[in-house]
Amino acid sequence: MSYKHFYFAILLRLAIIVTLAASATFLFFEHQAYYLATLTLLAMGGAIFNVINYFNNINRWISLFLLGIENEDSTLKVPSNTGSKAIDNVYKGIESLNEIFKQAKIDINAQEYYFSTVINQSSTGLFSINEKGRVMHVNPAAIKLTNLNQYHHVNILNKIDSVLPEFLLKAYQYPNQKSAIFENKYGQKLLFKLSEIESKNKKVRLVAVSDITKELDNGEVEAWIKLARTLSHEIMNNIAPITTLSQVISGYFTTDNKMINVEDVDYKIILNTVKGLKVIEEQSVSLMSFVENYRKFTKLPKPQFSDVNLSSLMESNLLAANAFVGFDTIKIEKSIPEKILVSTDEKLLSHVIINLFKNACEALVLGKTKNPKLIIKLRQTENTISIEIANNGPSIPPEIKEQIFIPFYTTKEEGSGVGLSLSKQIMLKMGGDVLLYTNKAELTLFVVTLSF
Repeated sequence: MSYKHFYFAILLRLAIIVTLAASATFLFFEHQAYYLATLTLLAMGGAIFNVINYFNNINRWISLFLLGIENEDSTLKVPSNTGSKAIDNVYKGIESLNEIFKQAKIDINAQEYYFSTVINQSSTGLFSINEKGRVMHVNPAAIKLTNLNQYHHVNILNKIDSVLPEFLLKAYQYPNQKSAIFENKYGQKLLFKLSEIESKNKKVRLVAVSDITKELDNGEVEAWIKLARTLSHEIMNNIAPITTLSQVISGYFTTDNKMINVEDVDYKIILNTVKGLKVIEEQSVSLMSFVENYRKFTKLPKPQFSDVNLSSLMESNLLAANAFVGFDTIKIEKSIPEKILVSTDEKLLSHVIINLFKNACEALVLGKTKNPKLIIKLRQTENTISIEIANNGPSIPPEIKEQIFIPFYTTKEEGSGVGLSLSKQIMLKMGGDVLLYTNKAELTLFVVTLSF
C-alpha cells in the first residue's frame, strides 16, 4: 500500500516513546539512577515532540491545500523530498489532489469563458440583480437596450418607465405575471422576462430583455385586419337583408320595370310591404347600434382626473350591479379596505368595473354555475392599485383568451364585442390596464391596474 511507510513511521515512534518511558521507570525505581532516568525522560520528550512535529508538518500542508481550494488558489508547492518516505507519500497524495483541483479549475474557467462568450454574443439582453436591486452581471445587448451597467441600481430604469424598477424588484403578485412590456423614449417596445435562482443562499433574479417592436407592429397590423374583417362582416350581415327586402318590396309595385296600377294593390301586398319595412327598420336599428358602438370605441372622451375614494366607488358599483338579472343569486366575497384614494376619472372607471361585473354575472348565470361566486379584492402597493374581479364560472378557452380584447370579437349571440376592448382602451388611456388571468383555483380573474 502507498501509505505503509506512514503507518510504520508512526508505529516506530510510538514504540520508541513506550521503550523510553519503560526505561526511565526502571532506572528511577529499580536502580535509583536518577540522572540516567532524567536523560531518558528528556529523550522521551524529544520523541514525543518529534511525533507532534511529524503530524504538524502533514497537517500544515493539508491546511494550506484546503485553504487554497477555498480561495481558488492552486499554486501550492509541496516539498518533493523531506527525507521521510512516509511524509513524501502523504505529500504526493496532496500534490495529486492539487493537480486534480488545478485541472478542474481550468475546465471551469474554460466553461465560464464559453458561456460568457455565448451570453455576450446573444442578441437578447441579459442581466442579473440581487435582492437589493444591484446589477451583478449584464451583457452588451442589455446595455444597449437599457443603458444599464454593472453595479448600477435598477432604479435607473425609471427613465424607461416609472413602474419598471418596482416590477423587477417586487415579488410576483400574480403567479403568471413574470413578463411585461415597457416602451422607452425611442419608441422601442421592450419585453422583460423574469426568473429567480438560488446562489450561495441568496436569491438572484435573472432578467431577459428583448426588443419586440417589430413583432408588436406586425401584431397591430394583424389586429387591424381582423377588425376590418369583423366590421365588413357585421355591416354586410345587416345590409344584405335590407337590400334583399328592398328589392322584394319594389317587386310588389312594379311589373316589367313599370309601376302597377293603384287598383292592383291588394291587402296581401300591403301586409307584406309592412312586414318587410319592419324587418328593414330592425336591421337599420341594429346597424346604427353597431356604428354607435364603433363611434364610442374610436372617440373616447378625454379622462377628467380627480381624487376618488376607490373603496366607495367599488361599493356603489356593486350596488348598481344588482340590476343585472341573476346577480342577486351570486355569493359575493370581497376584500375592500375602508379607504383608498386615487386620482382617476370616476365615470370611465365605473364603466370598466360595471362591465366586468356584467360579464361575470352573465358567465355565472348563463353558464348555470353551481354555487356561483364573485370574489372582489382591492390591493395597493407603492406605485400601483389593482382591482381583482374573479368568478368561478366556466373557464375561458386559450384560443379565446388571445382574442378577448380584440374590438368587436364576441362569443355571445347578442354581444357587441365592444365591452372588454373598450374597457382596456379606457384603462390604457388613464395609464392603467385590464389583464386576464387564470389562477391556481381555476378562477377567471380580471385585474384592473391603476398607476398613481
